[in-house]
Amino acid sequence: MRPFKFIPAAALATLLSSCGVAGADCTSVASQEVIISILRDQVGKAAEADLEAENGTRLAGSSRIGATVAELRMTLEDIRTTKKDPDSTKRFCAGTARIVAPLSMIQDADQTRKLLDMGDVDSLFEQAGVKRSADALTFDIEYSVQPTDKRDKIYGEVEGPGFQLTALGQLVGAHLARPEIEGAAQAKAAQDAAAAAETARQVQAAQQADLDLSAAENKLAAQKINALWRALPADTRSQLLELQRAWVRKKAADCEIEAAGASTEAIPREAARLRCDTRMTLARFDELQSLLE
Repeated sequence: MRPFKFIPAAALATLLSSCGVAGADCTSVASQEVIISILRDQVGKAAEADLEAENGTRLAGSSRIGATVAELRMTLEDIRTTKKDPDSTKRFCAGTARIVAPLSMIQDADQTRKLLDMGDVDSLFEQAGVKRSADALTFDIEYSVQPTDKRDKIYGEVEGPGFQLTALGQLVGAHLARPEIEGAAQAKAAQDAAAAAETARQVQAAQQADLDLSAAENKLAAQKINALWRALPADTRSQLLELQRAWVRKKAADCEIEAAGASTEAIPREAARLRCDTRMTLARFDELQSLLE
């Protein structure tokens, strides 16, 4: 799928056989069939270009694209002759091209474009100058028709609706591409979910390792200060007992506050609390050791 790209306006022409064509005018059924044939052909080519991958492969074959384009009901309305030369059989015409697309096609295209972050179909049509009312799409058109010299065929030319036909081709392309685009989106979502789960597992493993290390260091610090406390003279321990108990309570309160500010997750918060406890225990150890010395 490709983003909408404006293309230069160009004359699009074709011949259509019609039995017993006596002349060509803007409103004749044969003339309208020629112009509609041009429009269908160009929409199909735009859809093929839209569905072509960088490696040259296409998400849908020509027959499938043609069958989908055939689902678009195309008519010409408000036809008028803009130029008529009495010395020529060529007629210059203007009117409104009206294309009715199945709502399912529009919905599929809308979903596909949103999955690709390309905006919805309304923005596509707005860019291209196509008016939309529910399933009806309209735009102004200028064309000319002329019978061949044998008057067995009509030659038609359409001037300039490249923008609108490109948008219609992208509507068809996005509709046909929906299954593959959705499948790719689902596969990517599953891949992203698996990657997120693996990242979460690694983060949790790292957090657990940090907690285990913090717990081991805290245990060593506790053993160290307990050994020092037991080494103090009995009368010194007796004098310091209430103070030591107060210090233990303050250490616990301060480290709870510090841990709460470090993280809202249980494992990192507990690791932060243990590191705080270890740091304060070692600082208290230095204070008590000075008494022993």
